[in-house]
Amino acid sequence: MKKIVLMMLTFIVIHQYRSQDKKTEIKEIDVELKELAISNPPSIILLGISPSELETPRSKKGIALSLVNSFKKNEGIPDTYAFEITPYWILRSNEMNSLKYAGLKEGDGKIYKQNIFNEINRASFSLGFVRDLILNTDDNIKNPAFSVSVRGTLIKIRTKDNVKKIIEEDAAKKAQLKLISKYLSDRELELEQKCIDNDLNDSDCEELLENGLNNLLKKYEDNGKGFKNVDYYKSLLEASPLLSVDFAGGYSTFFSDNKFSSNHFGKLGFWLTLNTGFDFTNKKKPEIEKKLNFYGIIRYLDDGTTLDTNQQFFRTKNYDFGGKAEFTYKRFSISWEYIYRINDIENTFRSNGLIAYKVSDKIYINAAFGKNYGEKDNLISFLGLNWGLDSERKSVFINTPEEKKIE
Repeated sequence: MKKIVLMMLTFIVIHQYRSQDKKTEIKEIDVELKELAISNPPSIILLGISPSELETPRSKKGIALSLVNSFKKNEGIPDTYAFEITPYWILRSNEMNSLKYAGLKEGDGKIYKQNIFNEINRASFSLGFVRDLILNTDDNIKNPAFSVSVRGTLIKIRTKDNVKKIIEEDAAKKAQLKLISKYLSDRELELEQKCIDNDLNDSDCEELLENGLNNLLKKYEDNGKGFKNVDYYKSLLEASPLLSVDFAGGYSTFFSDNKFSSNHFGKLGFWLTLNTGFDFTNKKKPEIEKKLNFYGIIRYLDDGTTLDTNQQFFRTKNYDFGGKAEFTYKRFSISWEYIYRINDIENTFRSNGLIAYKVSDKIYINAAFGKNYGEKDNLISFLGLNWGLDSERKSVFINTPEEKKIE
């Protein structure tokens, strides 16, 4: 990350030299948002394919495609697909910066206030598809299913300590960028004067400037410590909240025996997910993620995929309450969830443990084992891959303060 930032500074300096006659300024540090675990959208949960039923919005992508492939299948191609779009990241304003991303706004007396509704405009919409929705163990016919869903964060409250550290890191980066900008501007004037004194042509002058600034940036790379904390700043922006409340809802339908005329109501659900946690990421080793998160869920689900003794579909109304504990360390994540269900037929529960390993930013191995709802065919045994194919990684910026604000 440090080298990327330094190369970016070099590019900005050279670009500004080519486009301006008098002055070069470094205006921002590009902070790429952390690649969080691929989160299955509600459209996948409604299809009953997700190993976990407690998922929170984690994507920082404008467009994302998830492919879920269970190793239990004999076929090599993925069985489940989800397409998710977040308009906010596609139409993102160029004025976005790290403090705005964190929901912090400067008030009177330079006291920053949290906008707890800051992330509600980052809601995402998704489409899900499974090639064969398994309705019972004796079902040998194909039942393709589709689903649509929406999810987002209603409220997010950061801890006071997290807000304080974000403001401190932002101020430190701004001060550093201001000093670097001034120093580079002075250095550029010296090099421009040298070009004039030696009567160099444009090509030779540009080469002189580029070499001079590269040497300067190498000095910052060898001696400067500020850029080493970019990873730490990213971890602060994505730290576990004091409290967040996420909403989700969706609808699914399926086609029995792979016939268009055999369209059936699938599921209709609405739910809220609460999240709080603790972040143990160390400033000296920010690349090592250490988090403990707790989740709670309240859900209403109208389920039309239940079969009676005559093999006819009927609908049940379900009310779910539950929670989940999750610990993340480096590339591993281990969690356990429990959801209690009240419906028209019986009261039942789902209890299972999950393990996830991050192979890369776009590939995760997931395993789940436990008990599903009901008393028949209720074994959860899942081992599979989650592939995330998405748009470019999003970033926010640390801008240098305006001169009038410094005076």
